[in-house]
Amino acid sequence: MEGPRSRNSTPASAPIRTLIADSHGVVVDAMKVLLRSLGDVAVVGCAIDDVTAVDLAVKLRPDVALIALNVPGIDGIAVTRQIRKLSPTTRVLILSHHAGADYVYQALRAGADGYVLKSARAAEVVEALRRISRGRRYMSESVSNLVIFDIAAQRAALDPLSQLTDRERDVLRLTAEGKSSVAAARLLNLSPKTVESYRSRIMRKLEIRGIAALVKFAIRHGIASLDP
Repeated sequence: MEGPRSRNSTPASAPIRTLIADSHGVVVDAMKVLLRSLGDVAVVGCAIDDVTAVDLAVKLRPDVALIALNVPGIDGIAVTRQIRKLSPTTRVLILSHHAGADYVYQALRAGADGYVLKSARAAEVVEALRRISRGRRYMSESVSNLVIFDIAAQRAALDPLSQLTDRERDVLRLTAEGKSSVAAARLLNLSPKTVESYRSRIMRKLEIRGIAALVKFAIRHGIASLDP
């Protein structure tokens, strides 16, 4: 019975060769225990400072380097940049306490393939490691949501109109053209109360007070013109 199973089975894939870099010994030990228990990950090296981390990456050429961000003795951004330069086949997973968008952007610009918070569950770290080892990217959901919010805020700052829906733009245009709530409601097939609600929402989004200021904004951004 053993023979047929052996002939038909496929060879096990090579383990994910992983380097761990963190100046906190308890973190390194915990990560080693976790990763070695998985069966598909081999911890090939550990470093407690940035020089050793880069040297080991160049010497061992691991599939993934798990790098701590901003801990004593390890500049995660600089290490990531050096590893991507000197061992380009090694993919980098950042493990960080920091969820701020600035930290994430710095890591991504340095060449990181993934960013996971140290507050994440072990299962998420493992999923991130496996995913980036297959050439994909990974970012903790909370970090991803923060980055998306930050991008949206930047976009809103550059283009305030991007915050408005099509219906809100219609209400803004009609308001700027001098239409009353009743007239605008008739044109848009809405109730006057709904038009007023849209107008209040527009002013809240744009941080504008008063109809006069709203009209000026609409003219300045090409929603309405000064022509009669």
